[in-house]
Amino acid sequence: MRELDGFLEKLRNPPPGTENYNIKLGFTDKAKGVVLTTDEMASHIEFMWVYQIEASGDHFTALLGDTPEDVHNIKQGDRVEFEKSDIFDWLYIENGKMKGNYTVCPLLLAGPKEELDQYREILGIVCD
Repeated sequence: MRELDGFLEKLRNPPPGTENYNIKLGFTDKAKGVVLTTDEMASHIEFMWVYQIEASGDHFTALLGDTPEDVHNIKQGDRVEFEKSDIFDWLYIENGKMKGNYTVCPLLLAGPKEELDQYREILGIVCD
C-alpha cells in the first residue's frame, strides 16, 4: 500500500498541522464477532473507517467511526483490534488538506469530472 509506513510513522508522532488520522478496515460477520479482511472479493465485506488509533508495534486499537449497514456484529463506537496487515486504506488531514484515502480515487475518476475537481479543490485529494 502506498506510503503506509510513512502514515504509520506520522500516526505515532503527529507532526504539527496534522490531525484526524483514520484507517479503513474490511469487516465481515463471523459467529458472535467480526473478522477483518483486505480481500475485496470476500463475501459480505463492509469497508469502514476507524479513528482514535492507538499503536503498539504493528498492533493497533481504534474506535469504529462508521455505522455498519451489512455487518451486524459490530456497531459505531466499538473498539476494534487489528494488525498492520489488516489496513486497507488510510487518511489524515495536513494543513486542511486530505492525505491518503486512495480507495476514493477510482470512484471519483469514474464519476463526473466536475465532482473530481470539486474534491481536489476542497479536500486536496490527488488521483493519478
